[in-house]
Amino acid sequence: MVVLRDIGRKLLAAGAVLLLVAGCTSDVKLREAELQQLAVLLPGRYDNREQAQPAAGGAETALELNVVPIYAPFLSKHVFYVQENVYGDPLRVLSQQLFVFDINAEQRSIVQRTFGFAEPVRWRDGHRNTDLFKGLMGQDVGPVAGSCVLEWRLGTESFTGQSPRPGPCAGLARAELTPAGLTLGEPELRFQRRR
Repeated sequence: MVVLRDIGRKLLAAGAVLLLVAGCTSDVKLREAELQQLAVLLPGRYDNREQAQPAAGGAETALELNVVPIYAPFLSKHVFYVQENVYGDPLRVLSQQLFVFDINAEQRSIVQRTFGFAEPVRWRDGHRNTDLFKGLMGQDVGPVAGSCVLEWRLGTESFTGQSPRPGPCAGLARAELTPAGLTLGEPELRFQRRR
């Protein structure tokens, strides 16, 4: 009788462990499916012309973002080149970054890290010629100083990214992605999708 009770307890414990592992696996698979959705939704051309209208109390200069997926497997399967320039003036490039997305299995979340370039001019206009990134190597990129790691979650109508650590970030601390646009930072820059 005691042996049967011990076996029953061990089976219950093993079953609980299996359920826990299965739950973690399904959470990771769910995050992977959500990351695929985000990877399809993010690429595009965005601008904040409406927000930049001085009459609307916005910034004086409208900005444009171009976001394209690139092949950089040493960073992740999901890497995006992001170039920010003055709207209507592609020669006035303000920043070039890589948004790198992964799954954090421990936290069961989608995580974004931001990288910059050692030689930004070399990668300029990479959104027009993604073959340029075939030569990208580890020494060409590094984390952006002061940038925050964002954890992304899928809500009912949008993806939202938030820094898991409280405190100031020199870079992006918050973001929201919808089919209509992309909102970045605080104070918010609201970019509308143009294509």
